[in-house]
Amino acid sequence: MSDLTIFEEHLRDPDPRVRRAAVELLGEIAPSGAGDALAWALADADAEVRAAAALVLTTLRPPVGEDGIDALRLAASGGGDPLVRGTARAHLRLLAEAHRALYAQGLADGEPQIRAQAVFALTWLRDAGAVREAADDPSRDVRVAVADGLARLGSADGLDQLLGDHDPVVRLAALDAAETLGLPDGLVPPVLRSLAHPGWQVRKRAARTLASAPATSAASPLTTALRDPVVDVRREAVKSLEQWASSDPGVLAALTESLADPDPGVRTQVRWALA
Repeated sequence: MSDLTIFEEHLRDPDPRVRRAAVELLGEIAPSGAGDALAWALADADAEVRAAAALVLTTLRPPVGEDGIDALRLAASGGGDPLVRGTARAHLRLLAEAHRALYAQGLADGEPQIRAQAVFALTWLRDAGAVREAADDPSRDVRVAVADGLARLGSADGLDQLLGDHDPVVRLAALDAAETLGLPDGLVPPVLRSLAHPGWQVRKRAARTLASAPATSAASPLTTALRDPVVDVRREAVKSLEQWASSDPGVLAALTESLADPDPGVRTQVRWALA
C-alpha cells in the first residue's frame, strides 16, 4: 500500500477534521500523486477542507496529472465557493503556461507524429491560435489533428483553409469539424465547393454537412447532387433536402423526380423524405 493510498483513505473519512488533517499532511509530505488528491479535495463537502486544499495547492503548486486536471476543471466551472473556483482557475493557468511553450516548440519538430501530438496537447490547453498555426503543416496527419482540434475548441477560424486542402482525408476531417460546429455561415462556400470534388467520399460528406446550411444557400446545389453518379452521394443529398421538402417547391420537385432514380435505395430514401 502506497503512502498516497493511506492518505486517500483518510480523505474519505466521514469526519471532516480527519479529512482536513490529511490535506494538511499531504502538503507537508507531498508524496507522488498528491496534486491529484488535493485537486479532488476542492470538491469536499466541508468548507474548511476545501479551504485547506486550496491553501496547499496555492503554496505548494504540486504537479497534477490528468485525473487532477479533470478535478480542477470541475472546480473551476462549478466550485461551491469563490475560493475554490479561484484556486482551480489559477492552478489551471499555471499548468497551461508551463506546458504551452513546450508544446508550441513541438510544432517545429522534424517528426510529424511529434507535431501531431503537440496539436493534441495545445487543443487540450485550449490554445486555438497555436492549433491554427499548424494548418499549413506538410503532414496530412497534423492537418487532420488541426481540424479535429478546432472542432473541439469550437473555433471555425482556420477551417476554411482545411476545407480547400488538396488531400481528401484532410478535407473529410475539416467537413466533420464544420458539421460539428453547426456549419457557420463563413464555411458554407467552401463546403459547397466540396460538392464538386473528384472524390465521392468528399462529395458525400459535403452533402451531409450542408444539412446545417440555410436553404437559400444549399437547396439548389443539393438538388444538383441528386444527379451525382455515385449512389451514396445521392442518398446524402436526399437526406439533407428532406427538411425543406414541405416548404421549398424546387426541392419538392427535385425529390419527386428522384422517385425515378435507378437505385432502389435512393428511391426508398426519397419516399421517406416525401412521406
